[in-house]
Amino acid sequence: MNKILSFVRLDFITVKAYLTLKNLAIFVGIALMMIFAKNSVFGAVSMLMACAAMCSSYPFAIGEKSNVDVLYTTLSIKRKTVVLGRYIFALTLDLFTGLFTSAFSFLMLAIMQKDFDAFGSLGTVLILFILFSVIQAVLLPIYFKLGYTKAKVLAFLPFFVLSLAMLAFSNIFSDVFSFDQIGSVFFEWLSVNSLLTALVGAGIWLAIMAVSYKISLSFYRKRDF
Repeated sequence: MNKILSFVRLDFITVKAYLTLKNLAIFVGIALMMIFAKNSVFGAVSMLMACAAMCSSYPFAIGEKSNVDVLYTTLSIKRKTVVLGRYIFALTLDLFTGLFTSAFSFLMLAIMQKDFDAFGSLGTVLILFILFSVIQAVLLPIYFKLGYTKAKVLAFLPFFVLSLAMLAFSNIFSDVFSFDQIGSVFFEWLSVNSLLTALVGAGIWLAIMAVSYKISLSFYRKRDF
């Protein structure tokens, strides 16, 4: 477990190099634009979680460019440690980004003296976390099989398509409902049906992650470094 956590920490250090003031300013600008346009956390959370999900591919890019996988083999780091660490890193980055953006949205809406639906915000974060993590469960095996260069175009497309589709859907049906309202209803329903929902939902999600992990590990073990 210590080796896995150390590997996760290494991936965070790798991504940290890309967190320049310029990139952070771009991310904050995107969040502000979405908040001001919609008075809602959905747009900000969805766009920045999409960015975070794409950032989870950076360790693959660095590893391919620097041939780090050979170093892992030389240091006798087990391949299952690399794969599991990469999954934990990606999911942690998604969740942290969602919660951070939600808190930032609350601050901005408070400054604007706008209403903030805490339950809706948490529900939105949870829904988007599930969506993006399932997408990553499909894409991570592709990275482990093909490497960053061959997989990047195929891997980036779903995040942009999903984010744009949800924003378009929200705009079209803005007079009927909002995603924040859906998030609020989802969170309330989750609270009422907490035990059964948590067990079934967590079981399905874990099954998807487990299958994805096994496929990724199988692909990664077959690669020559």
